[in-house]
Amino acid sequence: MLRRPVEPMITEYLHTKAARLGIPLNGTFEVTPLCNMNCRMCYVRMDREQQEAIAPLRTAEEWLELGRTAKERGMTYLLLTGGEPFLRPDFRQIMQGLHRMGFVLSINSNGTMIDEKTVEWLKETPPIRINITLYGASDETYGRLCRNPRGFTQVTKAIHLLKEAGILVKLNCSVTPYNAEDLEQIFAFAEKEELVVQATSYMFPPLRRDASKVGWNDRFSAEESARQEAWINVYQNGREAYLKHMESEEMASLSGDIEEDCMPVEEGNGDGDSYGKEGERIRCRAGKCSFWVTWDGRFLPCGMLPGENALNVFEAGFDAAWEQAKAEAAAIRLPVRCSTCSLKDKCRACAAMVYTESGNYHDVPLYRCQMAHAYTEACRQVEYEIRQEAQIQR
Repeated sequence: MLRRPVEPMITEYLHTKAARLGIPLNGTFEVTPLCNMNCRMCYVRMDREQQEAIAPLRTAEEWLELGRTAKERGMTYLLLTGGEPFLRPDFRQIMQGLHRMGFVLSINSNGTMIDEKTVEWLKETPPIRINITLYGASDETYGRLCRNPRGFTQVTKAIHLLKEAGILVKLNCSVTPYNAEDLEQIFAFAEKEELVVQATSYMFPPLRRDASKVGWNDRFSAEESARQEAWINVYQNGREAYLKHMESEEMASLSGDIEEDCMPVEEGNGDGDSYGKEGERIRCRAGKCSFWVTWDGRFLPCGMLPGENALNVFEAGFDAAWEQAKAEAAAIRLPVRCSTCSLKDKCRACAAMVYTESGNYHDVPLYRCQMAHAYTEACRQVEYEIRQEAQIQR
């Protein structure tokens, strides 16, 4: 298994400079909420009836025109996501049209719809990377978690086709009560296929899908989630390295690998501390140099936020939508208690976690807080289990 690659220094530099200048360097186009699977913890998935009751899907030409405008404003990095983007009959038109504009383009997918024909046209305009979420190590697990009893067979076929075509694949893994027993096998699969895998047991409450779900998802208890994070570190780094880290008390943070858009960015505006009586400002790229457009056109600083008051970029225009997203992000202050907490560097509770767990930005995200407090003991318990296992094997 490959370790997660370090973001190139030029990429980090460009995002830092863009954040300082307020340039929308990095965008995500969520081209559909529809998906051929129905994962229990998904934050956005809708069926056709639910989608049509809210709004029609935006056309391929609308997405392409948005891409042209965003490029003029400075967008260089583009992620296409869903739902399941390959479910759109016109996704090839959207993807290839945007690719030809010169973006550093990547795709999020569940992988189940990528077949030989799909790979043939992907080779014409290859994305820089396809991020595939691997939800288990068997069709049985896919049936239990994703309601797709052929999912693992479909995904592994897609991964092999993409690798044979020379298209870079990265694996994501959402660890839940329905697939945790497959976690070691998932990492073993990644090692066999020489792929990077990024796993987390933290599931955002799906406020985008249901505003009443503040602080709730079909997920582990906070304590068990912390335990799963410890095992993720074991499988990511190996048992020997994990034990050495425990001996030196160098325990990793929760969700040790950070998505690129969630990376802290330093704007260098010289205004002193980023928190005080009001709490800490957001540290990530959201609304500073990155943005997210939902399937129906809402322009958000971050895709995990519900965005009830967001402007519709297809109606208000890119400039107005970007200015509002920047203002929204700049106004966010996280809980004061979090800014002074001794565990904040392990917890790394972001604005989206705070909001989806508490329904606002000033209350502590209780579930995440409980995870952080349980994490040290969970790591020690996992260490004990590994050492006991080694003694039994002698």
